[in-house]
Amino acid sequence: MVKSNRERLREIVAVLASYGFGHIYRTRIRSKDSQIQDAVNFRKAFEELGPSFIKIGQIVSTRRDLLPEDYIKELSHLQDRAPAFPFEKVKKIFEEDLHLALDEVFLSIDTHPLASASVAQVHRARLITGEEVILKVQRPEIEENLLRDIQLFSRVVSMAPGTVKEILVDPEEAFKEIKLTTKRELDFRNEANAIIQFKELNKHIAAVSAPKPFLAYTSKRILVEEYVEGIKGLNQTDLIQEGYILKDIAEKLILAFLSQVFKDGFFHGDPHPGNILIGDKKIHFIDFGIVGNLSSSNKDNLVALLKNVIYKDIDGIMNLLLQMAITKEKIKRLELYEDLTYIFDAYISRSFSQINISVLFSDILQITRKHKMTMPNDFIILVKSFTVMEGVVTELYPEINIMEISKEYVKVSDSIQLVDPISKEKLIIQSSQFLNDSIGLPTSLKKVLDNITSGRTKFYVELANFDDKWTGLNKMVNRVVFAVIIASLILSSAIIIALAEGAGFSFFAIIIFLGAGLMGLWLLVSIIKSGTL
Repeated sequence: MVKSNRERLREIVAVLASYGFGHIYRTRIRSKDSQIQDAVNFRKAFEELGPSFIKIGQIVSTRRDLLPEDYIKELSHLQDRAPAFPFEKVKKIFEEDLHLALDEVFLSIDTHPLASASVAQVHRARLITGEEVILKVQRPEIEENLLRDIQLFSRVVSMAPGTVKEILVDPEEAFKEIKLTTKRELDFRNEANAIIQFKELNKHIAAVSAPKPFLAYTSKRILVEEYVEGIKGLNQTDLIQEGYILKDIAEKLILAFLSQVFKDGFFHGDPHPGNILIGDKKIHFIDFGIVGNLSSSNKDNLVALLKNVIYKDIDGIMNLLLQMAITKEKIKRLELYEDLTYIFDAYISRSFSQINISVLFSDILQITRKHKMTMPNDFIILVKSFTVMEGVVTELYPEINIMEISKEYVKVSDSIQLVDPISKEKLIIQSSQFLNDSIGLPTSLKKVLDNITSGRTKFYVELANFDDKWTGLNKMVNRVVFAVIIASLILSSAIIIALAEGAGFSFFAIIIFLGAGLMGLWLLVSIIKSGTL
């Protein structure tokens, strides 16, 4: 029975509440242990809400700009498993999409699925031409359910008060992007084209491959591709038994991924062990539902970012981030600069070979998230992919030196030029510009000195957090005044008493004392009312 939107919304809210997420609507102040448990409960809630929410959780786990790190880590552990659906539905979907009967295409097909995930189910088969293939069939009604649940979950978030929205960076824009990404992934023709593009870009790399798609038997809900025999999950025992060297595989994985990012700008978006097979002396990447496709400008920005880190240019880093990010609020550039300085102190004192790229990019995302800067989606996918790949190779061969391999790749890569080439024409132009500037320098300097001596020069100084510093200074001065008044009153009273004992009453001294007391009380009341005492 299909639930109405209202029933499904109630179910989503009820499940989230059952895992303790009512507190989100009340307070954001939680201990660290409570925050970790919240992340665990968040994952459990997604698992209970079924296949569509498992997929939403996996998509959200790629968006490090959307949720805190604890939540991202926990959602990345979601297991993409779902109950198998009947083979009769496989047959029905195939015939509806391709207008062909199964026996017109396949000599044989295994009715028991190889795998059943949140979006699709996979069966092993043999084409009438003899090739061993897999048949990937989209889960019935998953597109309708998944897009509906994304919309409903977005509504749940939008109904939350400002405390939740402080955790999220532009959730409305993020959910729009998630919806677009999901629509692309739910069209298997996009995955087939991604495989073709990947194979073409990596055709000269002998150690890297991907299964061949059969476009004649591919539609929005159907994907037929070559069956690849190999060791799944990068199982170390099986790899060693088959004669593979773990260090060699780990190094080739890193080099292959660096090539995808910096040379091609087109990379596998989810390179976890389940999407990597080792067979026939090759690394086979499978499941191209999520890919990253860096624009030429963003690829250049990525290289420029690395260069600025190496050259210790924090101004350059800040300007690049502002250029790449989408911002809806005015960015406090001074605070951004201070945050970047604090983070990059850990990097600019190191050589390039000591810089951990995945940690570097993750730190950058944390800073942009703090300042409510939305980075390009492909950059976010890249950070996720780098992190996953680093975990994969470290698990496979713990002694691997990822940065040493990266350093060697940078040295020989034509796509990464840490020093901009200078042509003869560029050298002539820059020399001419320098000469002109040098000639004009004495005149400009004279004008500045004339303005200073004539009093026409004004200096504008912006103090960081001036309001806070001024309030602190104001409090300090008021307290000093308060102490002086008290001391004066004590001293005055002592003098009056002494005078009264020696010469009788002194109405003049009494008037001064009362006047000083009234003024002191007035000043004290003013200070107290100002709230700066």
